[in-house]
Amino acid sequence: MNVQMVSRHLDDAYDGADFHTMFTRHSEQDRYLMPSHLGEGSIQRIPLRRGMELVWFDTAISNDIQLDFDVQYPHLEISYTFSGKGVYEPAAQAHALQLTSGVSSLTYMDGTRVYAELSPEEHIRHMELRLDLNALNMILPELDRIKQHSFFSQQLAGIPDIPILIEQMQNCSYQGSLRKLFLEGKSLELLAFHLSRLDDNPSELNMMKSKLNADDIERLYKAKEILDHTWKQPPTLCELARMAYLNDYKLKLGFKELFGTTVFGYVRALRMNQARMILEQGSVNISEASTMVGYSNMSHFSSLYKKTFGYNPSECGKR
Repeated sequence: MNVQMVSRHLDDAYDGADFHTMFTRHSEQDRYLMPSHLGEGSIQRIPLRRGMELVWFDTAISNDIQLDFDVQYPHLEISYTFSGKGVYEPAAQAHALQLTSGVSSLTYMDGTRVYAELSPEEHIRHMELRLDLNALNMILPELDRIKQHSFFSQQLAGIPDIPILIEQMQNCSYQGSLRKLFLEGKSLELLAFHLSRLDDNPSELNMMKSKLNADDIERLYKAKEILDHTWKQPPTLCELARMAYLNDYKLKLGFKELFGTTVFGYVRALRMNQARMILEQGSVNISEASTMVGYSNMSHFSSLYKKTFGYNPSECGKR
């Protein structure tokens, strides 16, 4: 199914007739319901201030959906995918980027066309923070290096700070104006975190000079997907390389280049995030949580936990 979508300004990017052919606006809410012939679920928009909004996707589509965006204003977007699969490919770039679970992306677009395809393979749970830089009038020198291009993308995986921030936004208990104030503060914190990592992660600017080709990138995403399902007892680097049809050298360097972390760092982040959720439930002790996420040495687990989150696992319940 092919849907043409043309975005000119953030405030009306999803108010055009083409959007309403896909989703029906729910009364008294900025929530759009998916028609039954496309699947089920909804999209919720939360305007925070002029030029800034949050969008939450919770949909299960029944067929592939292809989207065509034409972005003609300086648009900055931060996204995080809980679950779901898709691909998006800007006209200004040589290879496609993938939408996949556990990955957060900072994307800048201006005067470019973007093609996207969503897959019905998984339930799509996804968040986007959308920023119209003209409307916001923000002075951010950190953006100068990426605003020289019509398209820029930085993808990060295995960074525990990001899912924690997203969870705080998703579970916000405030209402009314206080809710908007809280969400705006967390959104700016998320933006600051991404911008602070621009020098750490080889960006799309450097990816142009990379030795990774489209097949390598697809196989690296495959390696990440394997780790998503085997993080408790992951394969060795050599085994993972063989499973993803890569050599171990390209796996190690490519994974770091594409996702901003090492293979071991990504596995550790998956384990730590799971451990934090288990401990917050309060139903098991530290030793049991350690074993559940694949660590036999509780002292080692506690040390990694503190290094990751900045506090001991024994403090988790109190926090």
